[in-house]
Amino acid sequence: MLARGSYASASMEPALSESNDRLQSLAKALDEINEGVVFLNCEGRLLWHNRAFDKLLIENSEGHMLVAAVIETAGDFNQHSYTDQPPQFEDEDETTTLRNVTVGRLDHEIRCTRMPKGMLGDDSYLLCLIKRSASRWSNYEERLRRTWGLTEREAQVAVECLRGNKNLEIAERLRISVETVNKHLDKVYQKAGVRGRAELAYRLLDGSL
Repeated sequence: MLARGSYASASMEPALSESNDRLQSLAKALDEINEGVVFLNCEGRLLWHNRAFDKLLIENSEGHMLVAAVIETAGDFNQHSYTDQPPQFEDEDETTTLRNVTVGRLDHEIRCTRMPKGMLGDDSYLLCLIKRSASRWSNYEERLRRTWGLTEREAQVAVECLRGNKNLEIAERLRISVETVNKHLDKVYQKAGVRGRAELAYRLLDGSL
């Protein structure tokens, strides 16, 4: 089972075992694509990652949290694959799962796929594809900041409301307290000239914004 939080001590080796020609060939091909790619073994160790994933880590000021999110997604997928529990993630089946995560201000789509024993060698591997999908929401936050004079955090809270998240979910996603979320929402309501979440949603969906 993949160990959550093992990213803290895991080394991301530059290459996989030279004895596994098929895995080496696939890794070489995946290094040329624009999506981040990570190979993990059954113990949750990051065996290999491509150049696109390196770029994601460099561009993201909290890159270590992205590594943790990849390991956690793979760990959850691995755990549910060996139980009779129903799928919990979008597009999930027995061999693949898709999860959307937010790291800092950036959204990422993580797709985890099991590579069975014999396909690439004697061992089984987990292949994770990581795609950044933050530009739409980030641009929207900037527009709200200019339109209503919101602070960065207030804009983040406003966009989370638009995405349908409740105050507790917003607090967890932004790593702040529920009380802080409430304070930011009060400021957003005041600056937007609305009386509550329903009016705020209406204003946020207004085509003029």
